Amino acid sequence: MVGENNDVRYFSALSWQSYFLRMFFDGEYLASGTCFFVFINGDPVLITNRHNLTGRNNFTGKPLSKTCGIPNQAVITLSRSEGEINYFVDLGNEDAEGDRPWTEHPTLGARADVVALPVAEMRNIVHSQHGVDIKNDWYRWDVGSELSVIGYPFGRIGGPFPIWSKGYIASEPDVDVGGLPVFLIDCKSRPGQSGSPVFAWFRKGDFVEHNGREYQAKKQMNYFCGIYSGRIRSDSDLGIVWKRSTVFELANHAASSGKQHVMNKETVFSVPKLKDLDFEGIIEGGF
Repeated sequence: MVGENNDVRYFSALSWQSYFLRMFFDGEYLASGTCFFVFINGDPVLITNRHNLTGRNNFTGKPLSKTCGIPNQAVITLSRSEGEINYFVDLGNEDAEGDRPWTEHPTLGARADVVALPVAEMRNIVHSQHGVDIKNDWYRWDVGSELSVIGYPFGRIGGPFPIWSKGYIASEPDVDVGGLPVFLIDCKSRPGQSGSPVFAWFRKGDFVEHNGREYQAKKQMNYFCGIYSGRIRSDSDLGIVWKRSTVFELANHAASSGKQHVMNKETVFSVPKLKDLDFEGIIEGGF
């Protein structure tokens, strides 16, 4: 990327694949989270946690907001060279059965804390390089492998880009935890990172064993492992990652059977322009 003074600036391609998500009730801000896109047959499908859009703990059903507010609108913010682009999603009425716009997992349904929203009309602002590759599943990562959760803790504090939080696979990845297709990650994540894509990678020069043979990576190879959905307890660094296979099944189901979302311009409202990190406002107690 070329900066304002024609200086060259470098950034990871993965930082373009995580997006800031805010939830509102009748225009009043409730919470923030993270989302990302996958591409099915050339069209974008939005992926995020179910609890982000319902405003309720996916296991207990209790409201997540201190005000007990339940969101009826969500806004995805995309940073582009021409400025911020906000895409609005009407979330419907939780009391009206069938009124929700998203698609749930074909077999797990509401038990899976991950939902999909086909948004073909966004193809002009979300391109394939901005999407997460969910098909790459040729390598098995072991317990203890290093991962990155790429999202928006405490809102958008990294300028136009997300924050990378490092963690490690904390449970055997081939074993489902709690009877659900999830594994645990040991990571110092924070509020706002729910819905973040989780990646592992090989660096250039790393040796990789595959099908009994050893290869050397000629370039960095990124590998999508799943979607982060929060910590198991507020006093623990153990978090939940829904596996890549679950996202793959959901995204394909949504693309074939889900309802395409169309933004209702009549419900668009004025969203505060995002600001860069204010250190005086966010740092408490000094150093």
